[in-house]
Amino acid sequence: MKFVWPVVVLGLSTACPSFAAESYPKEGLDWLKKMASATNQLNYSGTFVYQQRGNSETSSIAHYVNAAGGVFAKLETLDGPAREVVRSNDQVTCYLPNTKTVLIEQRNSRYFPPAVLPERLDSIMDNYTVRIGENDRVAGYECQVIELVPKDNLRYGRRFCAEKDSGLPLAVRTFDERDEPVEAFAYTQLSIGGSFSREKVRSKYAEKSRSQKWRIDRSALSINDRPFETGWMVDNQPAGFKKLMEVQRSIGGRPGHVAQIVFSDGLAAVSVFVEPIPRERPAQALSHRGAVNIYTREVADHMITVLGEAPAATVMQIGDSLKRKTDAAIR
Repeated sequence: MKFVWPVVVLGLSTACPSFAAESYPKEGLDWLKKMASATNQLNYSGTFVYQQRGNSETSSIAHYVNAAGGVFAKLETLDGPAREVVRSNDQVTCYLPNTKTVLIEQRNSRYFPPAVLPERLDSIMDNYTVRIGENDRVAGYECQVIELVPKDNLRYGRRFCAEKDSGLPLAVRTFDERDEPVEAFAYTQLSIGGSFSREKVRSKYAEKSRSQKWRIDRSALSINDRPFETGWMVDNQPAGFKKLMEVQRSIGGRPGHVAQIVFSDGLAAVSVFVEPIPRERPAQALSHRGAVNIYTREVADHMITVLGEAPAATVMQIGDSLKRKTDAAIR
């Protein structure tokens, strides 16, 4: 799914931070935990803009948590191709009116900025230095600047501006290994708090999709979330990245199953997909969408696709060192 969101960074500088940020590991980690919690537990609604490598998009978002712990949210693009994403607890439904398609999957925070931090932050300090910056102001709210500075060139840096009271991230910028901005989002209008509104999270396309019999894709629900031995391994993992899971899944429109292996450094995730060679043999290629690099190559009559929000060198290192376990054992 395409997301093209702006760097109206509203108070965030257009290059790497020029202020004298100081390293406060304990305070910085507390802020990161506060941001991760606020994103999932607060009621908020507003409009944000997102930019990646010259492309921009404006979206509205509404997010509510009821007393029983249920989570309801809706994200809708306001320019460009129409797209609406609705979350009801652990189910996420994406409506694509242009292609009359409905995608249904389990909870996936990538659709809901500013869900930019994992819920578990145990290992993040192994690969990043946390720095506390100055106060700033975004969408009318005072916010605290916090930086995650990578300890090497294998990962991206982040700069957050978190609302002073709640910790909700109001703006985020991502910097590549050359300290150049590759992706950012910021709120232009925001309301924090308030009571639940069913109307604000109700889909405008749900009834139409049923009456017009849009195509429904549930392939993402078929992931086997139990450990699965795919028969593949990465024998030269980038420093700091660890395997999170290894599963087998079905993808709509593709025969057979696709193996997926996910690696993470505590913040960034890189996925490896392994599937049989399609009729048109793929050329080895590297491309990107915003901060996400995508690397494709052929290995042992299989097509390998590696993608993740990490520098190209990291994604390629994982892709180039992927091997069959039997081949590795023979060598």
